[in-house]
Amino acid sequence: MSPTEPPASTLAAITLPVAVMWLAVTAPAPGTPSPVAPTPDVTTLVREAQRAQQADAAAWRRFRFARGVLLERLGPDGRTLSVEETLSEVTPLRDSFDERLLRIDGREPTEKEIATHRQKEPFARHYRTLRSGGGETGEEGGYSLATLLRLSSYDYAGREVIDGRECHRLDFKPDPERSAENLEARVAGAMAGRLWITVDGLHLIRARLASIRPVPLTLGLISVRSVEIALDVAEVARGTWLPRRLTVVSNVRIIFMEQVRRRVFTYSDYAPVANPRTGS
Repeated sequence: MSPTEPPASTLAAITLPVAVMWLAVTAPAPGTPSPVAPTPDVTTLVREAQRAQQADAAAWRRFRFARGVLLERLGPDGRTLSVEETLSEVTPLRDSFDERLLRIDGREPTEKEIATHRQKEPFARHYRTLRSGGGETGEEGGYSLATLLRLSSYDYAGREVIDGRECHRLDFKPDPERSAENLEARVAGAMAGRLWITVDGLHLIRARLASIRPVPLTLGLISVRSVEIALDVAEVARGTWLPRRLTVVSNVRIIFMEQVRRRVFTYSDYAPVANPRTGS
C-alpha cells in the first residue's frame, strides 16, 4: 500500500454504505420480475452477423496457422473402413496462401507430396469462395452463414452463454419460398439447426446443423441422404473470430451403395503476420 492510499478498512467504511444505498434504490420490489433484455430484430441481427462473418473471414489474411484434416470412411454400421490425415502450415501470401504439408498419415511427406499439396491449394480455394459471399463449395465451408441466411427462416430463441460469452441463439429451418441454385445451396436448403452469435460484436461462435430430408442429385442416381455439421469458433485476437474445429458427417447414396464420411477440420496455432510474403 502506498503512503497516500487509505487503509482497506477506511475504503470499506466509505464504499459499503454507498453500495447498500444503491441496492436499496435499484432493487426491484418484492414480486417484480427480473428485467429481460429486449428481443432484437432478427432481420437486422442476421444482416449484421453476416457482415461480422465477412470481416472475420478477411482476417485469415493476417494469420499463419496450422490446418489439420482428418477423413474417415465409415461403413453402414459405423465401422471405420479407412483413415486419411494431413497437417499443413498455412501462411498468407500477397495474393494467396502458401500451404506447406507437414505430416501425412503420421509420417513426413515426400517432396512430391509437398508440391502436389501446394498445387491443390485446398484452403486458398475455400477462402476465395468464402470471401466472394457466394454459396460455399466443399465441405470446409460448413455451408457458410451467407448461404444459410439466404435459404433459411430464423426464430430468435433468446440468450445463452457459450464458452463464457453471452450469445444470441437463432433456431433456423429451410425457407420453402427460397430456391436453391447449386448443390451446396440445395443441401443447405434442407438443413435445420441452431446458431450462436455473440452479443458483443455479433460474431458466429457456434453452429449445429443437420439435414431434415434427403437431397436428390443427378437424375436420382445420387442423393445426399444426411448431413450433420458442427462448427466451433474461437477469438484468435481481440475482436477477431476464426474457426477452430469443423466436423462434417455425410451419408451419400450412389445408386445402390452408401458412402459415409466423417471429415474433421482443425485450425490452431494462430500467429499474426504483419506483411504477407510474396511467395517467390
